[in-house]
Amino acid sequence: MQADIVIVGAGMVGCTLALALKESGLNIVVLESKATNYKEFKPDTPFEPRVSAISLASQKVL
Repeated sequence: MQADIVIVGAGMVGCTLALALKESGLNIVVLESKATNYKEFKPDTPFEPRVSAISLASQKVL
């Protein structure tokens, strides 16, 4: 496999970068070491305190 850019990590930042470069004409590969295991939201799920703040600059990128 050939790639012009390899992005390590498919989290918020890695995926945002890949999408930002989508129209660049470069061959981009995103690598992630963990399988994603998203859980269905249930109202009785314990509170998860992790949050993400989105600045004005991030809003413009997204």
